[in-house]
Amino acid sequence: MTLTWFRSGMLGPVLVLAWANGAAAQPAASSSLERLKALVPAHSTVTVTDRQGQEVRGTIDDASESGLSLRIGGAIRRFVIADVRSVHVRTNDSLLNGALTGAAVSGGLSSLMFLDNECHTDPVCYQAVAVYAGLGAIAGLGIDALIHGHVVVYTARPRVQNRVVVAPIVARGGKGVRLTLSF
Repeated sequence: MTLTWFRSGMLGPVLVLAWANGAAAQPAASSSLERLKALVPAHSTVTVTDRQGQEVRGTIDDASESGLSLRIGGAIRRFVIADVRSVHVRTNDSLLNGALTGAAVSGGLSSLMFLDNECHTDPVCYQAVAVYAGLGAIAGLGIDALIHGHVVVYTARPRVQNRVVVAPIVARGGKGVRLTLSF
């Protein structure tokens, strides 16, 4: 049975479609709020996480180097760049790859009935493969419609704190001062 599966050529397309299903391109995280307009599709719901860890959902009204304006219902809330830790956008999985994967798997599995020699000349077998491929496409489409993800489109640069630390050093046979500068 494994030999026939390889010989029928169905394993390759199924593996390619399964790999392509997980290889959807996602936008890379930006370190500039101004670039959010290009990365986030219009009217997409975004989630802004502030420095205190609170999450606010809305759509981007305006983005600049100094801050971010988020439309929440009818109101606009302004975030200063120092208050924004990250911005996430909700993404939907492609419906096409789910339909293709479902059709390939279901149609491929139902084509195994052609292993029976009597099925080669029976038109009902061909119709059954087409029907099962269609049902698989509908199932894959339905499953992909339920898949949502969150992609990070902005992350704040780590805060750099300028610090001066002075600490005494006391040891047997000597004394000193340790000076640490962080910038």
